[in-house]
Amino acid sequence: MLSFWRASLIGRLILLAALVLAVSIPLFFFLFSTSVQRISNGVVDTRMLEFADQVRGYWASEQANTPNGYDDTDLVISSSGLGGPDIEWVWQIIVDGKATRKSELLLLANVTILPSVSNLASNFVLRTRTTPLGDMRIAERIIEEPIFGMPGETQKIHYLVGLSDTRYKAYVQDHMDRLSDLSLIGVIIVSVVILAMLALIIILVQRQLAGIKSALSQYEKGETEGIEGQFPTEIQSVVSLMNDLLRHNQKLIARTRKYVSKITHDINHPLAILKNGLKTDIDVDLFNRQIARMSGLVDRYSSLARAIGPEGETRKKTDVSASLKDTADGFSILYRRTPLSIQCEVEEGLTFIIPQHDLEAVISNLVSNAHKHADSEIIISAKVVDQNLIVNVEDDGPGIAPEQMETALKWGQRLDEAPPGTGFGLSIVCDILDLYGGTIQLSTSPLGGLAVHIEFPSPENRLSGE
Repeated sequence: MLSFWRASLIGRLILLAALVLAVSIPLFFFLFSTSVQRISNGVVDTRMLEFADQVRGYWASEQANTPNGYDDTDLVISSSGLGGPDIEWVWQIIVDGKATRKSELLLLANVTILPSVSNLASNFVLRTRTTPLGDMRIAERIIEEPIFGMPGETQKIHYLVGLSDTRYKAYVQDHMDRLSDLSLIGVIIVSVVILAMLALIIILVQRQLAGIKSALSQYEKGETEGIEGQFPTEIQSVVSLMNDLLRHNQKLIARTRKYVSKITHDINHPLAILKNGLKTDIDVDLFNRQIARMSGLVDRYSSLARAIGPEGETRKKTDVSASLKDTADGFSILYRRTPLSIQCEVEEGLTFIIPQHDLEAVISNLVSNAHKHADSEIIISAKVVDQNLIVNVEDDGPGIAPEQMETALKWGQRLDEAPPGTGFGLSIVCDILDLYGGTIQLSTSPLGGLAVHIEFPSPENRLSGE
């Protein structure tokens, strides 16, 4: 049972969904509870600030109604006044350092709560602090108020309201209890929404996988040439890569069939001559020529097999600069008696994603052809442009007439149509380029001879069709 959950993508998604649900519900409950507590604290604090504004209004109203202005007589507010019936809502007013107005509880306890602020402020300051009556939630502020009856004169007044910390927390808890039912409803709603979203994701993934499976089944039945269908971007990139690999394998199979047929045709002819020759007087020279021909065919097709063998799509970077220089040095050593200069123009450390043996097979065949016709100079160059590898091989030989260039490329694509001694090198080059979606062009070199331009697209550009 455990192996199913590990092996199945849907099983993994279900496990992940269960994990997300198990983590999200407690997390949401914690965040919701924290938010409810902050809201409840804010509600009680807002009530305290409103009470503080009432105290300030009370002072202004009293002073306005006092015939002689400021009166420093202590005043006890009745239960119907500030603070209401709950005497634990305390308040006091300090004018010029003297407490001139107090709530009933402060008067009965003969207590004055000393200010904890000393500067003028634009708003009441809320804090929990220790007072002679114990820990309290306090809101206080110092304001410079005008003195009624004395134009232009002001006085500093300290307003303070407070509530015991125990009663403050009780008010907060009361508000939280009222919202507790909402917390449970919220958890249920969020759980249902998350569960529905996760179920929808699993269904969509399962549907896409089923679509790929159906497309593969159609391909296996020969109903389509590849994996066809519309898939999300993330899956489409994988499907495109699979189609690219399928097309690559189809090319390999087609070329294998073509060259098997060609090998059969080319070897059967000298074998038939040898077979018929055994029935008559043996012509040693004829036999030697046919044997040499078969040996040459074996060498040529072995070279071709190495060039388009099973390693054709290895995703490995090749040091292009090293491969080109090795090829140039190799030909310089092989034909050291020939007064021919082979120059290599490539940036040191240039790399590209292509099997080394394929790149070297292309370059070797092009340099070999150039060497046959060059007078004194061959130039090999390479660079990467727009992520694609560009390689040029130029010589200073007689070149090819522009009207014959297309024919030369056709010879390279069709071995059986090439004249003796021509076309086979270009055939290998064209086959390798075709495997990688590359291109080949012929032109006249500034050196005066032939210039061969080849381009290998990067894997990314091949997939995007650029």
